[in-house]
Amino acid sequence: MVRRAGGGRAAQSSRRARTMSACRAALLRASVLLLCLAGSRQFSIKEFVVPKAVEIGNDAELRCQYELWDNETDAALFVKWWWTPDSGNPDDRKQIYQRIVRQNAEALKHDNSSQMEIKGNDSIVLLNVNPVDSGIYECEVSNNDEIRKHGNLIVFSKGTGPEINYTLIKSESEDEADTLLIECEAEDVAPKPDMIISFQGETINITKSIEDKNEKGFYKIYVNASVSTADVDEGEIRCELTYTTLEHEPYVDVEKYVPAGRAAPPSAAPPADATAPDPTHGSLQNPSDDGIRLQCSWALLTLAAVATLLQAPL
Repeated sequence: MVRRAGGGRAAQSSRRARTMSACRAALLRASVLLLCLAGSRQFSIKEFVVPKAVEIGNDAELRCQYELWDNETDAALFVKWWWTPDSGNPDDRKQIYQRIVRQNAEALKHDNSSQMEIKGNDSIVLLNVNPVDSGIYECEVSNNDEIRKHGNLIVFSKGTGPEINYTLIKSESEDEADTLLIECEAEDVAPKPDMIISFQGETINITKSIEDKNEKGFYKIYVNASVSTADVDEGEIRCELTYTTLEHEPYVDVEKYVPAGRAAPPSAAPPADATAPDPTHGSLQNPSDDGIRLQCSWALLTLAAVATLLQAPL
């Protein structure tokens, strides 16, 4: 019995030792994890702003503000802005701004980029933006560790806006209906555009052409469609211009189609209670008759008076 009790106590001690060892290991792992997390969160970017869309000719402000922890110094800190053109790839990334601690911030100029204004807190302003300024803008903050944030900026322009033209093409055969050729185009549009045409409220099939002639981000788009005029009454032609990479209310042009030679609508009938003038009334037929009658009456009265005087005794 004694040996059994001693064996039970030994087993219990062994289990307690294993439990305490496991607890110490768990605490050690948790401490290491906390230290790693604390090291990775020594500083942060507390404000980062890259506007999603800016209309051509306006300014775009980009902000990047970091925050150090209380026990940190900025002895090794620097801030950089990078730009990757919208039509480029990661290898085309260019540095456009730099500030090293205790040195003046500087803008680094590159071809096809706008003039830049430097503001406080590592904010920069792109002035009078053009489509070539579209792309990914990235802020890099380094202080032994490194943090990066990026956003996409699109510079947009409606250019000339959509313009509709339509032409009636006469059929060479009497058995075939005429064709209505509808065309819509816009130039100097950015970013890459898209178009639809609708006739009498229904979207119709189109042929489309899009080109970037000068490779500066401005596009020309042209679309056309043909519609048979058989049994077609007048209707609305609508052309909508949108962008393929930007959500935006469409730019619209509307024209009214009226078939050639269509009879003008009949004039409104006079009201049922309207009374036509009496055609037998002499003054309405010839207003000068009353004046003639008055002159004749004075002449007769004058002759009668003369006759009376001649007959009177002397």
